[in-house]
Amino acid sequence: MKTLIAPKACQTMTDLRAQIDAIDVELINLLATRSLYIDRAADLKKIEGLPARTTDRVAEVLDKVGSTASEKGLDPELARKLWAELIEWSIQREIRELGE
Repeated sequence: MKTLIAPKACQTMTDLRAQIDAIDVELINLLATRSLYIDRAADLKKIEGLPARTTDRVAEVLDKVGSTASEKGLDPELARKLWAELIEWSIQREIRELGE
């Protein structure tokens, strides 16, 4: 990730937007990497005979995300909503792969 300048150091909206754009690129990179792990999860679930949706695991991930968000000063409800969408997309991807 490119080195960011602190929000308070941004002197113009152009400076600020450049920082936000850099963060967005990094977020997309991380989400793309995460999707590779979801693909592998589908492979392993197929081998291990596991379903795409594991309710306990979904709750565990959402709890961890909410907790981490709180620790970092991010609204935990926002984080939980974003991850719930991400998780559902991942589950649907696994369902297609597993043929459920």
